[in-house]
Amino acid sequence: MLNRLKDKVCIVTGAGQGIGRATARRFAREGATVVVADASAEGAARTFGDLREIGGARGEMFVGDLMTWEGAQALTAFALERLGRVDVLVNNIGGATDLKSFHLWEPDAIVEEMNRSILPTIFCSRAVLPHMVERRFGRIVNVGAESARNGLWDRAPYNAGKGAVLGLTTSIAREYATFGIICNCFSPGPTDTRPDRLVARGIRVRQGQESEYLKEMGKRTLDIVPMGRQATADEQAAGIAFLASDDVGVVTGQNISAGGGMNML
Repeated sequence: MLNRLKDKVCIVTGAGQGIGRATARRFAREGATVVVADASAEGAARTFGDLREIGGARGEMFVGDLMTWEGAQALTAFALERLGRVDVLVNNIGGATDLKSFHLWEPDAIVEEMNRSILPTIFCSRAVLPHMVERRFGRIVNVGAESARNGLWDRAPYNAGKGAVLGLTTSIAREYATFGIICNCFSPGPTDTRPDRLVARGIRVRQGQESEYLKEMGKRTLDIVPMGRQATADEQAAGIAFLASDDVGVVTGQNISAGGGMNML
């Protein structure tokens, strides 16, 4: 394992499960001090427990609603008070909560789904940027989605929200490049974070057909992945770790696709 994040203070949002949890673990193994942030106390505690099992890993745990400006401010203040600085912010919150054709979505649900995918990224970035500007250093990694580029079926509001993440990424990258702040988007494709977790997270699919529906959707999705398989959460975390490190060099304002060739160029 490399040691690219040694002595870096890194916030990982949505760290209670899936790619966020794998990212927090990867960062700890790379030498970072990790602030595990999640809306679920149970999820945050589980990941924080992972860090304690990694020899020499240091970290803090924050539980709060990062879909609000107040929550994002509280997270930043917590990190600065406990650890003195923030070097890296990984905006990982925002997964699809429902899968169905766009015409079946109710207007209020559309707004809720889009907000979940973009507001935590907007608010957390806005909260941490003044500190990064003052220090003239920072790394922001926004976790997007390959489906924002390929229009993957049954998740239009989610795709729209993740498309907004791409727009925010380029804006931050251009505006803050002269302050030593690098901002990129990392867009996972199909990732094996266990289908049962998807159902438990609240995906409301056709009554009584959850397993069949997810199985069919998985097959259809993998049909358009040239590598023919899902990524693991650890593989996605490795890519995020690169974008958080000093090795990223002059790469900024980019969308890094990590979908097994689902999208190319």
